[in-house]
Amino acid sequence: MSQNLSTNTTSTPTLEPTLPDTSGPYVRPLEAADFDAVIEINQGALEGVGPLDRESLAALVAEADDALVLDDDGAIAGFVITLPPGADYDSSRYRWFEDRLKDYVYLDRIVTASTHRRQGVASRLYDAIEGDLPIGLEIYETNDGSIAFHTGRGYREVGRLEHEGKVNLMMLRTR
Repeated sequence: MSQNLSTNTTSTPTLEPTLPDTSGPYVRPLEAADFDAVIEINQGALEGVGPLDRESLAALVAEADDALVLDDDGAIAGFVITLPPGADYDSSRYRWFEDRLKDYVYLDRIVTASTHRRQGVASRLYDAIEGDLPIGLEIYETNDGSIAFHTGRGYREVGRLEHEGKVNLMMLRTR
C-alpha cells in the first residue's frame, strides 16, 4: 500500500495509508464472498472453461498463485486464476506445462461476465498477472477469437494436446 506524507498540527510529518482507487472498475483478490458470482460467470462460459462448483473453486483458489476479480462497483466483471509450479491440480493441460517448464505460471482460467464483454476486462486482468515469469495456457483450436487475442498479447503456440476429444493449442508468453 502506498503512503501519503502529511503534517499534523505540530508540523511533524506523519504517514497515512492511501487506499486503492475504487472509483471505477479495479482488480482485487477473489474473496469467498465472490464465489457465487464467479461460479455463475464460469458456468456461462463452459465452451471455453471447465465447470466449477463451490468446492472445486475453493480448492482452486487455495492452490492459486493469483485469484483476482475485476470489481465494477460491486459487480464481478471477470476473474482470473493462475497456478504456480508444483500445485496439487489434476489437469492434463497443467501437467503438460509441468513436464516442460520449471519457472512459469499456468493460467487456468480467465472469464469475462457476459454483461462486460468487449469492455477491456480480460486485458485488465491480463495486465495484472503478466509479469516476468512465462505464462502457459491452452486454447481450443476452434476458438479463433481467443487465438487472435492471445497472439496479439505475445503468446505463441508451443505444442498441441488432445483432451476429451478436443485439440488444445498450448500457448506460452515469455518476456
